[in-house]
Amino acid sequence: MGLINTQYLIHQSSSFQELAVRFVPYFKGAAEKEWSSILSHLQHHGMVRSWNPCQEMIDKLKEKGYFKLVMKEYQKLQKQWGGPDIPVFILPVNESSKEIREQFYYQSGMAFDDKVFLFLSPNTPKERIGTLLTHEYHHVCRLHFLTKEEKDFTFLDTIMMEGLAEYAVYHRYGESYTAKWTRLYDEAQLQRMYKKWVSSHLHKKVQDDERLIQNLLYGKGNYPKMLGYATGFYIVKKYFSEHRISEESMIAEPAETFLKAIESQSE
Repeated sequence: MGLINTQYLIHQSSSFQELAVRFVPYFKGAAEKEWSSILSHLQHHGMVRSWNPCQEMIDKLKEKGYFKLVMKEYQKLQKQWGGPDIPVFILPVNESSKEIREQFYYQSGMAFDDKVFLFLSPNTPKERIGTLLTHEYHHVCRLHFLTKEEKDFTFLDTIMMEGLAEYAVYHRYGESYTAKWTRLYDEAQLQRMYKKWVSSHLHKKVQDDERLIQNLLYGKGNYPKMLGYATGFYIVKKYFSEHRISEESMIAEPAETFLKAIESQSE
């Protein structure tokens, strides 16, 4: 599949509703009436919320060569990881979000087991686009190669998913290109956070308590900011520092494997 011509889809639509209806066939088993929940999901994860800017921004993204850049990076990653050929959608990002502007370099993304959505802005630094695609496409590959069903995913599976995806960014681009949340805490803080908030919830299924898992993952409420993401990256990075193996070879490794790095430390 590769890159979908979202510029064409947007200009063939007169509203977000029409655009979202065009996305329905890409969601397995979805009915046309579900366009609203699809749109809501996309906008929740960073898609622009105003129609006129959506049309203007997609043209600028094409003009600035972002479509070609994404396609080149996608082909490189698919070959390197032996990953599935999936549709990749570029859509304008919600620039009005302070978090997206200041924490995520004017970009956001969302991955499924069979597709990726990249939310970009003409203000997104070109050198950051590869890091976003690396992170999101790694999710696709891990979901594709893992034998575990998503319905059985635990909190541990989730934080390892995020940790491995961001480690792929670290491996390809270096520490300065990793997400800001990878540098929020030092090692001593991460060890304490893991023991206090993370370790007791590792085997809790996501579908059994999705709200708690989301709070832990993003650090909502009384939890430290980006708790799950930060500890997941810490565990993965520590594992790779102790085992001289390729990052590619570990894409389908069970999440429990990576815990060895932190368990050996507490012995």
